[in-house]
Amino acid sequence: MLATSFFGSIKMKFIIEKTLATGGRLGIISQANRQGNVTLETPMCTLFTKGGSAPHLSIDMLRRVAHVPEVAVMSLGALADHHETVAEFGKGLREFTAMSNPVIFTTLHDASAAISPGKNDNSGVAVWGKGGKIKLDTSLFMKIQESFCPDWFQAMSDGDTDVSCGNKRLVKSVDRTLDFLDEIVEAKNKSEVLSKSSLIGVIEGGFSETQRKRSAAETVARPVDGFLIEGFEKGNRDVDLFSLPDFTKILSFTLEHLPTDKPRIMETVWSPLQVIKAFKLGVDVFSSAYPHILTEKGLALVSDYSLPPLSQPAKLELQTANAKNEETNGLYIDLHNSRYSEDFGSILPGCSCYACTNFTRAYIHHLLKTKELLAFVLLTIHNFHQYFEFFQHLRLSLKSDRLNELEDYLSQQLNSGLDR
Repeated sequence: MLATSFFGSIKMKFIIEKTLATGGRLGIISQANRQGNVTLETPMCTLFTKGGSAPHLSIDMLRRVAHVPEVAVMSLGALADHHETVAEFGKGLREFTAMSNPVIFTTLHDASAAISPGKNDNSGVAVWGKGGKIKLDTSLFMKIQESFCPDWFQAMSDGDTDVSCGNKRLVKSVDRTLDFLDEIVEAKNKSEVLSKSSLIGVIEGGFSETQRKRSAAETVARPVDGFLIEGFEKGNRDVDLFSLPDFTKILSFTLEHLPTDKPRIMETVWSPLQVIKAFKLGVDVFSSAYPHILTEKGLALVSDYSLPPLSQPAKLELQTANAKNEETNGLYIDLHNSRYSEDFGSILPGCSCYACTNFTRAYIHHLLKTKELLAFVLLTIHNFHQYFEFFQHLRLSLKSDRLNELEDYLSQQLNSGLDR
């Protein structure tokens, strides 16, 4: 039997306020950080970072974004090489990166990037940084975590599986992940530095109900504070998992085998409609890698999340802004397109973000065409603003019993010419 920690600790708690028949939960995570003074509302997204900072944004520019999530995710691939410097600094990753987010969550991989497969084995897992592959065993992994002092940290895992993997590979994935978890729990129990950090267990098993059930049951039996679900995509971060025949069934099956009193996290890239689908099955915490991926492609979110739907005058404003084309009700627009070269409206009429209130589609199109970095700064501000705003509307729709209405409205926008 695993020993319990002999250091005093603050346990993250998950309180369910409302449950949908499908499995989705409106909830609160209390005592969410090491000091025990942060409370989070779910469903929620985390702040996606690159190397410990919001991509393309300085701290001052990030402050211009509304509703920035209180949980900042930092992947080990980008930061593991610097753990000795962080340890020498002596104040943990939050102070080292100068991020003001009250919760720091360290994960293995960058949720926006495809990971090279076939690099994990019984001795450890591979993460990827600017210098290439870094092989982590549990000893090095825990040394890094102690220098970083995160509020949450993902346990090591072998998520290098997808729908094509056979049972033998899936058994290895689950076995390795559980073995890593046992070693990490033992080391955490001996660590005063990590005694107040929350350990997030990882659920593996690919598309096998048998292995998903085994992974869930064994992980639940360990002292973890939440669950991260992976192993569906083998490092491909640009796949719509809901388009795969058995994904919804397997995800629902997996979530049914997890306890209700701990949060469930998925780092997969989600559009707003996919977020609603995953939430309805029981996922609580999502990544904001999606708006970053759109930004890198020169795309801007232009969905309307308001309920009731946009008023007729507001719709006319959108139509006027898009007078040269019929792509009015999309989830996003491609500002590389030459049609925007003389469009002097804001990215999204009515949006209150810094980019929309100060710059035009034509200007951002020009910046993209001339490869100016300011284009990505402005698109990041806008896309983060819109994505974070979506989660505000998502929670409001749940509290007012209008989730299906929001989903239907987004579906109508998608069907009228989105995701182009």
